[in-house]
Amino acid sequence: SKGLVRITLDGADLSGEVPTAITAMFWAGEELPMVPDTRLRHDQDFLTFRFAGRHHAAPENVRFHYQLVGYDEAPKITRDREVGYSRLPPGDYTFRVKASVGDNLPTDRWTEHHFIIQSPWWRRPWAIGLFVLLLTGVLYAFVRVREDRLRMRDRIEKEQARFQLEALRSQVNPHFLFNSFNTLIELIEEEPDKAVEHVEDLSDLFRNILTVRDKELITLDEELDLVDTYFKLEQRRFGERIRLVTDVVEEARSLQLPPLTLQLLVENAIKHNTATDDEPLVVRVKAGNGVLEVRNADRPRSGPARSTGYGLDSIRQRYTALSERPVEVVREGGEFIVRIPLIERRP
Repeated sequence: SKGLVRITLDGADLSGEVPTAITAMFWAGEELPMVPDTRLRHDQDFLTFRFAGRHHAAPENVRFHYQLVGYDEAPKITRDREVGYSRLPPGDYTFRVKASVGDNLPTDRWTEHHFIIQSPWWRRPWAIGLFVLLLTGVLYAFVRVREDRLRMRDRIEKEQARFQLEALRSQVNPHFLFNSFNTLIELIEEEPDKAVEHVEDLSDLFRNILTVRDKELITLDEELDLVDTYFKLEQRRFGERIRLVTDVVEEARSLQLPPLTLQLLVENAIKHNTATDDEPLVVRVKAGNGVLEVRNADRPRSGPARSTGYGLDSIRQRYTALSERPVEVVREGGEFIVRIPLIERRP
């Protein structure tokens, strides 16, 4: 009843060939489905593969040959049951594995799993094409905007020259000189002392205009001095039918504006509105909070003296290059109002 027992290990392959299987694929600890041609996102680039191969006769001698085709240049050998890869770039991959026992060479039969790590959307052909299209559009728009700005700058420079000539011409036009000399003749006959003062004021006005007309900006204080001289000359002609009221905060006096801007607004108010003894024309000049405001009663004259609007258009165009704030022109409550942004002193 006693003796040796002989056991046959069915299924044991003593030739060294070991059946293998890829049992799981993980990303950041999360098991991924093992479906053919698995598609992964571009950020699923840290992968672990788990595999198995059992040899009943010598399980401790099983060695695995593995390779990630598309990444590893050649197969590698390990006794572990899993291997990991990190920072895999987008592309097509095939993870394959086979096993052997001891020093026996494995067969050529690989167990394989194919998968794809997709490129991020911004590196896909349609996205690259869209980027190229957008870049082309941006470059085209940049060139167009630059050309438009150059054309606008050229136009503004021409308008600036026209404005300066127009402003100077408005002070020395025959009509103004005729009225000034008529006033002077009357003063010579009636008040000789005031006649001398009138000539001095007229000389000061033209000298100041010639001094400031070539400057891009002058202070409000300088402009107010010029306007005061101009208004004295006009008031000797109109008397109490015109009045100038100024309300300027001290800090506004050092702010700047294009030369002859205020003078032109005051001149337009006198030139294009009626002024009588019963209803004097009051021109109010106010400056504060970075804004110069000129307002007067809106009583337009009829006939050829009616405004063409050229002076205001010229002021607006000059300000397009000097300030982001617009020139405002409004009619409200029976008054004509112009608001001009004052500019911080430039170095």
